[in-house]
Amino acid sequence: MNETELKNMEYSAIRFSGTITGNTVKELMAKGIISSHLDLTGEGFEKLYKDRDSLELTNGARAKIEQMYEARGKIEELKRTYIETAEENDISVISCEDDDYPFVWRNLTGMPKVFFIRGNRNLLRECYLRGAAGVVGSRHPGKYALYATEDFVREFSKEGIVTVSGMALGIDRKAHESSLDNYGKTIAILAGGPDNVYPPDNQDLYERLCDKGLILSEMPPGQQAVKQYFPSRNRLISALSDVCLVMQAGQFSGTLHTASFAASQGKDVFVLPNNIYSADCLGGLYLLRDGAEVLIDPFTVIDRIRNETMNRKLLAGDEIDDESTWKKMICDELSARPMTADDLSTMIPIPFSFLTSLLTDLELDRKIEEDRGKYVLTIGGH
Repeated sequence: MNETELKNMEYSAIRFSGTITGNTVKELMAKGIISSHLDLTGEGFEKLYKDRDSLELTNGARAKIEQMYEARGKIEELKRTYIETAEENDISVISCEDDDYPFVWRNLTGMPKVFFIRGNRNLLRECYLRGAAGVVGSRHPGKYALYATEDFVREFSKEGIVTVSGMALGIDRKAHESSLDNYGKTIAILAGGPDNVYPPDNQDLYERLCDKGLILSEMPPGQQAVKQYFPSRNRLISALSDVCLVMQAGQFSGTLHTASFAASQGKDVFVLPNNIYSADCLGGLYLLRDGAEVLIDPFTVIDRIRNETMNRKLLAGDEIDDESTWKKMICDELSARPMTADDLSTMIPIPFSFLTSLLTDLELDRKIEEDRGKYVLTIGGH
């Protein structure tokens, strides 16, 4: 491990030693006392501790810093354990200062500053480039929900969309399996450390994910999965995904946490309509009652994800070289109302010469037509 990775391991040891909280870290950064979480490690912390009485700290933050100083032996021991376990299991550490840190997480609050992975690191970049679908549901689903999960994920795999789930039994397992079976891309986010196989019955799936997919966790190596960690895991599933698909959920299912997190993070939630007479389906039906979208076909979801990835690239200032993406954007704009080329140029940030070229292509493909100076969709273009 390089020096930065070792510091990130130390930061994780600090966080999980129980001596300092996320709120304390936020306070220190908000006041400009530290500029990075790494300033809490090594010489940075030594300076912080030395200057603590002269800094504008709350009593709580000062107490946490002193508590952390007293626990430095425990922290060092934890750090050593994390490093040994990571090296034994080929686990890597990623922080919010790395290029591989998920782009969508940078715009959300409450995301981990450090997390751990095992498997294909490139899938984090694929979430940015191709988009991701969170697919979640019951641990004891019916055949209908399992069939739909397999079918939808198969279509996502064809499009290069990453399937994100939690490696639980039932829907989660089927989602990961369908992606792997169809040469797709899939990420499992765990409630325990990235070396912790939970549930144990999914050992075979875990090994496949390490080989062809990606295992991700905000919990350090060696950490067992405990009940209170699962809601935190669920917030990361929805946060890494562009949309959330609920394939089946009971009235008190943990899946509802994931849907709730997705909605609060500004993600679209789709629910597979299911049996109104089954208690195992009531949670999903209540989501539909409360405004979630009906999951009817995979192509609506694929289009939604494409729009999200396109907007994300525009926000990041990346060039989009896929003409089909720009054409899709033109047709989306024209679905609202007829527009002139000038109107479209104000809505779509591309050179005017490129826009007119795309309009010509769409006319030749009979997707659009010009009527009295304005472009409209043809019947086939809808």
